[in-house]
Amino acid sequence: MNKIYCQNDIQAFGSTKSKRKLAEDVAYFCIDQMMPRMKTLDINIHLDKISEADGYCLAVTDREFNLEIEKTLDEEDFITAVCHEMVHVKQFARGETQDINIFTKKWKGTEYLTAYSTVDEYINLPWEKEAYAMQEELLQKWKNIRSESL
Repeated sequence: MNKIYCQNDIQAFGSTKSKRKLAEDVAYFCIDQMMPRMKTLDINIHLDKISEADGYCLAVTDREFNLEIEKTLDEEDFITAVCHEMVHVKQFARGETQDINIFTKKWKGTEYLTAYSTVDEYINLPWEKEAYAMQEELLQKWKNIRSESL
């Protein structure tokens, strides 16, 4: 029996060629770090001007995602934003989180209201807690690997 291996498909749009390449490289790095066996992810990264946040993740399905990243961030914040949104990709792809409706999300089997009125409430949502913690770990690993290759 022949096995068919698919390749993850990541494409960045907008901004400059170098920012698109950086976004794609960081996304592939995050997959390698968090989901090395997943080979069927389809991720579109839109580099836009966003006023409300550094980035967003929309799960179209558990394998198809649209990310939006603020294109004017400096390099470290840009990498951090891509890492943060890729943690959300991992959460959806592994079934750790699911959107029930616009007000409710399921996280590891427990339903949560997604409404919040302060930044602290937002940061303390369990999927955000994980994303904020993991974005820093991923950033450090990225920086370490990049410095070793220079």
